[in-house]
Amino acid sequence: MNLIKPLIITVMIPLFALSSCKEEILHKGKTPLVSVGKEFLYKEDVQRFCSANPPSGDSIEYVNRYINRWIEEALFYNVALRNVPVAGEVEKLVESYKRSLILNLYQEGLVEQHLRPAISDEEVQEFYNSNIAMFELEEPIFKGLFLKVPAAAPKLNFLRKWYKSREIDDLEKLDKYSITNNVVYESFQDAWERLAVIASKASLPVDELAQRLGRDKDIEFRDKEYVYFLSVDSFVNKGSHKPVELVEGEIRELVTNTLKAEFIKENKRNIYDEAVKRGAIEYYNK
Repeated sequence: MNLIKPLIITVMIPLFALSSCKEEILHKGKTPLVSVGKEFLYKEDVQRFCSANPPSGDSIEYVNRYINRWIEEALFYNVALRNVPVAGEVEKLVESYKRSLILNLYQEGLVEQHLRPAISDEEVQEFYNSNIAMFELEEPIFKGLFLKVPAAAPKLNFLRKWYKSREIDDLEKLDKYSITNNVVYESFQDAWERLAVIASKASLPVDELAQRLGRDKDIEFRDKEYVYFLSVDSFVNKGSHKPVELVEGEIRELVTNTLKAEFIKENKRNIYDEAVKRGAIEYYNK
């Protein structure tokens, strides 16, 4: 790697002079740059770091800073190693973490190889129907569109027609009108939205707005400065159940995690049964 060649020339001459065949075997073919105690920083390590994190300025200075940071950390670690009285406990924690990591990696590999990745729409609906109580709605939601129009804006009668319509021509007229008359025009037709979002924009209590939507899907209200129009395609009040499309992602995750847990449990049981057959488990009585 060209990035550290100048550094290698200046640092490695004395290292090569002191190296031997035994050291080459000890370093497993790697080229040592510096050592602290029994720790070595190798040329190959620096190359990997520089490839992943290329310098923006002087490359030699950049490499030297990296080496100095490595030396400082290695020295500090050696001091810590001599002064931490619970080194044995640390080793136990490391071993425990290693064990957990290996188990998790193995489980993830098993799941990836043998467990089907996709949850069908039918399974989602079945889970939703069987666990409907999980999905109670805590606040009202809706799909539709919302307009906040200056009270002095022209042609409000046309606007009253357009905002209730779902015809493409009317929606285009609504869009153009909004641009030219400083209208806040928000569409929530493709995704569920909290009714509280609209209530806050209109300074209106959520419960009052929900009551009005229970009677009429197209409503108009005003204050001194603005006229507000809300046209709702779908409305679900609090206390009802969340639409399945709203919780579909959550359901897929729940079902997938359940299937994973069952699969791992069955795999462990099969391994245990096989070990019993082989006589691999031996109990010792006192």
